Amino acid sequence: MAATEQCRQLAQLLAACAEGDRAAFRRFYDLSARYVYGVILAIMRDHDLAKEVAQEAFVRMWKRAHQYRPESGNPLSWIGTIARNCAIDRLRSERTRGFVEFTDDVPELSDPVDPASHTLDSLVIRRLLADLRPDHRKALMLCYFQGYTYIELASVMDIPVGTAKSWVRRGLAALREAME
Repeated sequence: MAATEQCRQLAQLLAACAEGDRAAFRRFYDLSARYVYGVILAIMRDHDLAKEVAQEAFVRMWKRAHQYRPESGNPLSWIGTIARNCAIDRLRSERTRGFVEFTDDVPELSDPVDPASHTLDSLVIRRLLADLRPDHRKALMLCYFQGYTYIELASVMDIPVGTAKSWVRRGLAALREAME
């Protein structure tokens, strides 16, 4: 299925879900489950937890389907944001009960549309991240993939909060510049 066709279908299904159509939600789930699970697994790094969080994400999507606006953008972005937020919420919850080990690896993200371009994108992102200053890379990885707040980042890296914000901002700017 072409990416634009998939997006069109997902947008229609979300509209039907907003009206309480359970059959539409089943179809929506079938079309997006692999993507949602991939986004969550990339953050959680644990298959069992990722399955739990994916279930929470789909419940949240069902309840918030009325909030999706097609004119606001791609439904996969909306879906991915909810999945990512659910994963980060769970990570933060897990972190309060123990600790989450930092890894400098770039996680694999599942892309149901085009696996070949996804692989190429992953390689490019890995190379771009490898070219960053180590402190900027670690700050970005902790914030984006581990869900650390600036305060948590500052504490873990033993730096002032302003420095943590600056490193994330500079890291993102360097990535944007390298991608141009």
